[in-house]
Amino acid sequence: MAAGWNRDHVCRGITDGGKILQETFIDSYDPSVLRRVQYMLYEIKWSTGKRLWQRCCHSTRTEHAEIHFIEDVFQEQRSDPSVHCSITWYMSWSPCGDCCKQIRDFLKEQPNVNLVIYVARIYWHKEENNRQGLRSLMNIGVSIQVMDLPVYSYCWRTFVNDEDKDEYDYWPRHFAPWIMLYSLELQSILQNIPSCLEISTDENQTPIFSLCVEDEEQKRALTSANP
Repeated sequence: MAAGWNRDHVCRGITDGGKILQETFIDSYDPSVLRRVQYMLYEIKWSTGKRLWQRCCHSTRTEHAEIHFIEDVFQEQRSDPSVHCSITWYMSWSPCGDCCKQIRDFLKEQPNVNLVIYVARIYWHKEENNRQGLRSLMNIGVSIQVMDLPVYSYCWRTFVNDEDKDEYDYWPRHFAPWIMLYSLELQSILQNIPSCLEISTDENQTPIFSLCVEDEEQKRALTSANP
């Protein structure tokens, strides 16, 4: 793929050194707002080396970040296919159903790859194609979790541009209610029970989140969840 195309995935709010800008991270990963652009912070660790490869990318109008990673980033970094590789994605949105299918195909072709996915939000959480896609990833061993406060802190320390950065300037305490809501919704998806998360908007187009638990199956499943 042409170098210019690759730059499309790293030019918006990401430095030349692969770090995400502070304001871009805060704006894009805040679970209480619904931003359009999908960002991915990723780590690649090969069993033969000690170094973690850590960079950022985002979706474009024609290609999602997950597909860019699979078709470009991984292929550029892969050496010996027999070497085990651990990959972690920190995503502003969970993968859509179509991306989940391509991720499954990728992992079937790469049996020595282990994938862990952290998400700030769940993409179109009531669409059955997306729900089935996330379950299908879980069923082949992919770990999918909602980003909690320690994960946000890790991403801030690891991926955010260091210029003028002070960790005390960013501590997402107000994220806790949305982390809980998305964690419960992810449990409902993975356990294949009805959605429990409602998202509407007020007259200013501000998202309004609420929890809706209607039957005993939902209550049992959500009680056992550990967001």
